[in-house]
Amino acid sequence: MLQSPYSADYAFIGVGSHALQNLYPILQYLGIRLKYICCHSPDKLPSIERRFGVTSTTSLDTILNDSDVKGVFVCTSPQTHYELCSRVIESGKYLFVEKPPCQTSEQLECLIAADIRGMAMVGMQKRYSPLTEMLNKRLSKNEVISYTLSYHTGAYPEGEPFIDLFIHPVDLALYLFGEAEVMAVQRTDRNSASTVQALLSHGNVKCMIELSTAYTWANPKESLHVNTLSGAYCLDQMERLCHYPHPKKIAGVPLDKIGLFTTTEQLLSGRNNFSPLIGNNQLYTQGFFSEIKAFADMVEHSGKNLSPMSSLCHTYKLLTLLKQN
Repeated sequence: MLQSPYSADYAFIGVGSHALQNLYPILQYLGIRLKYICCHSPDKLPSIERRFGVTSTTSLDTILNDSDVKGVFVCTSPQTHYELCSRVIESGKYLFVEKPPCQTSEQLECLIAADIRGMAMVGMQKRYSPLTEMLNKRLSKNEVISYTLSYHTGAYPEGEPFIDLFIHPVDLALYLFGEAEVMAVQRTDRNSASTVQALLSHGNVKCMIELSTAYTWANPKESLHVNTLSGAYCLDQMERLCHYPHPKKIAGVPLDKIGLFTTTEQLLSGRNNFSPLIGNNQLYTQGFFSEIKAFADMVEHSGKNLSPMSSLCHTYKLLTLLKQN
């Protein structure tokens, strides 16, 4: 744990709440060396240098003109991501950007066209979660029938809920089940909150989803229930993955209907809050740890990129269709 496989210099743009609480601790744990931290407020520069022992700056050009910097992390307000991504890609440096990388499908196409060397990674952390990886492997060996997905938070007046919030569950669904066709959708906007309910079709896989900011931030909920021929899976809050085997049948009669089968819950993966190891840390189960590690591996060890800009085309397309209704 005292050694690090990473030796390149990196820069980080942004010192917001998400960056400070979720991303910077992972960089420190992995031993990823920051040479610069950039923010727009000159008043914060002395505090940044004392806290992190790096060079702090308000100048993006200082970072982009430094040949020692191989990779740049961008985690600022979503509305500023597109311009920053464009600048970093143009400089020829590797880019990690928190989602969303931009606000529209047109902007996404511009970023894809600019990233001709494939050096950009989007922080779609659910793709990198160990629970997602485990569920994906199991679904590849089972015939999926349908799934239901719920994503409930409180009101989001400070931004655009579709591109800032709903991108999380929508991207996860498309990552697991492929491109979707919208069969039906209804949207309700009341009291500054949005709720979207939709029927989707991924070929033979059908689903129902509900995305809403009409609930509460005190108890936000996210759940994915997948039904297959052999059993059902439940992914709850990206922290607990369970399997519920379906009963066998005799002459077409389910064994549970005649009392010969007891429903069981198989816990495949879940956080153990008793032992404070990395595998039980929320930053790990949510996928933040693995996505940062994957980016450093891509920069220094030719690692695999699970979330290039081009992989978000279907995500933005579906978000646009859901928002328009």
